[in-house]
Amino acid sequence: MKSIILNTVRRAPYISLFLTAAALVIHIYHPLRPHLLYTRAALNDGDFWRLVSCHWVHLNLDHLLWSAMTFFLLGSICEIMDRSRYVMSIGISAIFIPIAIWIIMPNLNVYGGLSGLDCSLYSLLIALFIKREWHTRNWIWCIFYMLMLVLLPAKIIYEMTSGLTIFVNNTHSNMVPVPLSHLVGGVVGSGIGMPIDVPPFHPVRAAMGSRKPGQTAGQEQRQCR
Repeated sequence: MKSIILNTVRRAPYISLFLTAAALVIHIYHPLRPHLLYTRAALNDGDFWRLVSCHWVHLNLDHLLWSAMTFFLLGSICEIMDRSRYVMSIGISAIFIPIAIWIIMPNLNVYGGLSGLDCSLYSLLIALFIKREWHTRNWIWCIFYMLMLVLLPAKIIYEMTSGLTIFVNNTHSNMVPVPLSHLVGGVVGSGIGMPIDVPPFHPVRAAMGSRKPGQTAGQEQRQCR
């Protein structure tokens, strides 16, 4: 019974819960926001912590609810399935996204929100599902999840061409979508989750497997001379 409880505690998505709660606290406590948001002027002054903290700052309640809800849902599943890849995906995306914005979008002065990390988690989750079905040779589900993965670039293309977001209503606000953050997050998440585990190569087993039935190691060596 004790081992079951300990295993349940270990598998609990406490990292996702903590990070989601952090976004809620930052949004409620208004004085924190200006010191955590991505702004080019502040970064030029050396406030480099904003490269990471900006993801947990949201510009309005609608933005917060959609981003935080998605983050907690996707993050919890990813954390339960593979915590190490989950942490890698969040950590790398949190750094690469603002760096990409700084380099590629020099005219964007303000950025914030979890949506880029949400796309990273979505890609990671789908990649983990594909890996699972790949190992079981369930090709129908593999194809299904691959099609699900294609939905992310379709969403990004829609945002780039329309200037609108799918989930958050930005038609009556100054918010503009940043598809670049979604693209970077998606690439990172799929890149971390997609590699298929290959069984390790054992030279001894390979050599044994190459022998003919009834052939000894000495006979095999004489043939190779």
